[in-house]
Amino acid sequence: MSLLLRKAIKSNSTLQSLKPNNTLSLFLRQSTKPFSTETQPPPPPPPSPAQVNNDPSPTDPFLQDSATSLTYARLHGVRKHTLKTDIINLFEGSNLTLDDIRVVHNNFNYNSYAAAIKFTSRRAYDNAQRALTRAGRVYNLEKTPPTVWDAALRNSYDGKTVLLEGLPKNALDEDIERFLSGCEFVPSSIRTFVKYPDPIMSAGRKNPTTSEEKTGPNTSEEKRDSIRMAIVLFSTRNEAMNALIKKNRGFCLNNQISVRVLH
Repeated sequence: MSLLLRKAIKSNSTLQSLKPNNTLSLFLRQSTKPFSTETQPPPPPPPSPAQVNNDPSPTDPFLQDSATSLTYARLHGVRKHTLKTDIINLFEGSNLTLDDIRVVHNNFNYNSYAAAIKFTSRRAYDNAQRALTRAGRVYNLEKTPPTVWDAALRNSYDGKTVLLEGLPKNALDEDIERFLSGCEFVPSSIRTFVKYPDPIMSAGRKNPTTSEEKTGPNTSEEKRDSIRMAIVLFSTRNEAMNALIKKNRGFCLNNQISVRVLH
């Protein structure tokens, strides 16, 4: 009996010595990588929370709605004689400068009706909205895409262009140059045109100074109300403002001229 027990123990020991070592085999398999002198690329960084949540990229200036990103807006309710400094004072605390505002004019009489504004941050835009609420004025400020600002920038006069209203029908460019003598302007930039009355605004209007008794039967209302105008480019904003101060209500030939700076 003891002989059989010893043989069984010896047989079991032999089988255990022949069983493969799984730990050693796994180590050998993991260590069989080819040797190379090239530097292995670093592992990719972990995804950011924005990528995990499928949020838009924070580097996109249009999709980003951050408190520190540029914010573009348009101010409605601007009037003919509204200055950029008036808008800056209205939005005091938003850190606006003259270069952050572009006044938008219509193509009929060059009156301003809106202003494109570039705020340095969303926080500055929010401050402007609160300023409008406190002022209680008839203005409307709305956010716009950057393309609206770009269009206003291309068509802006930037305070360097002067509008002359009331020129005589027979006035030549030389007459306009004599009227602006003493001012630094670009003579080749003079462009004259005629402004006709707006048919919608003048519909049904009766002007007592242009009745049939005082004008000929062949004189149309359009010709009676038309105004000859000119725009002139100046080298700087100061020169354009200087022309306004010196020449407004002056005379070109026999007509009194109204001078206005286009911002």
